[in-house]
Amino acid sequence: MPDEIFRKRAHLTKRERKYCSCLLKVRDKTPIKVNPYAVCTSSVYSQQGVRRQKTVDCDSNYEYEKISLKMLQSLAKEKRIPIHTQVGTRKVLTKKKTLIGRLSKSLQERRTKYKLKMMTKK
Repeated sequence: MPDEIFRKRAHLTKRERKYCSCLLKVRDKTPIKVNPYAVCTSSVYSQQGVRRQKTVDCDSNYEYEKISLKMLQSLAKEKRIPIHTQVGTRKVLTKKKTLIGRLSKSLQERRTKYKLKMMTKK
């Protein structure tokens, strides 16, 4: 997966970019019961004799518009964001633009919760 799936100002090392790309691919290609974080940590870090020192925040560094709809749907499923929309009496898959909005909103809510948590600790 090329670097264009990341924001231009993404503060990720080359190895972290590989890790985030791996997460997208594994989510997309494997059954739901497989943990993509374990698979990618093993392949990108452990097998190369390197230990991951921090949690990599991939979600805030993705350029969602440049990621395929199928990969976005897999990401949304993992984050428990609905990928279907009710149209009348039937469910249809959500459009890419709407899905991007839902993912962005979820990311923003997560950041807000984190900031509030950090403020209450002080």
